[in-house]
Amino acid sequence: MSKSKKRKSPQAYMEKLQKQIAKDLKEKNFDSLNEANKYIQNKYIGKEINFDKTKSSSKEKAMDLIYEAWESDDIDEMITFAEKAIKLDENCADAYNLLAEVKAKTPLESLELFAKGIEAGKKSLGDEFENYKGHFWGFHETRPFMRAMAGYSNILWHIRERSKSIEVIKEMLQLNPNDNQGMRHILITRLLILNRLLEAGKLYKDYEDDFSAQWHYSKAYLYFCKRSKQLYADKALKEAMEYNPYVPLYLFGLTEMPEEMPEYIGVGDENEAISYADDAMELWANNKKAVKWFVDMHKKMKDELDQLIEKREKDREERFGNTSDKE
Repeated sequence: MSKSKKRKSPQAYMEKLQKQIAKDLKEKNFDSLNEANKYIQNKYIGKEINFDKTKSSSKEKAMDLIYEAWESDDIDEMITFAEKAIKLDENCADAYNLLAEVKAKTPLESLELFAKGIEAGKKSLGDEFENYKGHFWGFHETRPFMRAMAGYSNILWHIRERSKSIEVIKEMLQLNPNDNQGMRHILITRLLILNRLLEAGKLYKDYEDDFSAQWHYSKAYLYFCKRSKQLYADKALKEAMEYNPYVPLYLFGLTEMPEEMPEYIGVGDENEAISYADDAMELWANNKKAVKWFVDMHKKMKDELDQLIEKREKDREERFGNTSDKE
């Protein structure tokens, strides 16, 4: 896999913070949720956080090494931290996940490491695994396992083990129906690519309150492909383009895709369009009739969409300043 350097991320800070808050609340054993919330507000909100550096187990020390790795920009250093973490805790799932991302030289090596991450995550959770079902990700202990599952599914998809990839994501949604990782967005596009329209339709209904680009454009594609819904397809596509007018620019190659995917995605913004286009390029490219329909609709709405983009860019500049000189 690529050894391109990672930019620093708030992930390590947020996970350390959530872990410390969880530990604090367990020790305090408050009588009510209101008391707990008040304690968190007073101790953490707007305050400089002094993280607890006393570690009672090799498991905690191993996870601290992973946090350091996440904050590093040096690939070799990241690998060293991950390998040290495994020596401290052989069930440190995030260590295997990190090695899958930065050390593996082939997709199959990466797949094997993510598989080890899944196994390690299960062992680390032990008997608690069953208790967390339906609420995964809500507990920080479950997240390394879920990250391993996401990485495993992604590699499976790219080595053409596509049905297996889909089953992994379905299992993730059973473990965590709230889907904090946004796996439903990946899943619906992949189901549509495989022409599994009934499953995609059911998934759409399961999360019908979703308002992402993936949901808007997937709805339009579904309606176009389902004879019973074709009368509503134009309206759905119009609404999708009004929600995120940047999508056709990237899907049709009118704007070049960036070399790296954006780290942050906003509602209806250009980064969201890039993310959707990256996932859905194959979907639209494989359906010539759908593409022709999309292109024709875009031509009809071009002036309106150009004005909408201009307005959004102006609003963004007023809020955040001129960020046109992106790296």
